Amino acid sequence: MKLFPERWEERRNYKVSILYRISDSEFIQMVEIKGRVGKHYHRVQTEIFVIIEGNGTLGLDNNIFKVRCGDVFLCTPNTIHFVEGNLRILVFKYNHKKDDTVWLEK
Repeated sequence: MKLFPERWEERRNYKVSILYRISDSEFIQMVEIKGRVGKHYHRVQTEIFVIIEGNGTLGLDNNIFKVRCGDVFLCTPNTIHFVEGNLRILVFKYNHKKDDTVWLEK
């Protein structure tokens, strides 16, 4: 099955679109980043990031990675993370809850 965005939702320096919904709390999302998404964490949500286009920087707690196409990262609950660059990321979200994101910088 080929996955297509349902609709794009514009946010600060990025936009998101759900590609496939497994359940209310599990889905696959496409994220396009132009700039920086500030430091934040999720209380209960787990995310898997697959870089599918572009390059930039991803921070996971005290680790900073230069990212490029093909890289895969696991972001468990309470892991502070940020990303910057011009990137397209496939994000697998597990245990997603509304209002689960705690922003440390915008």
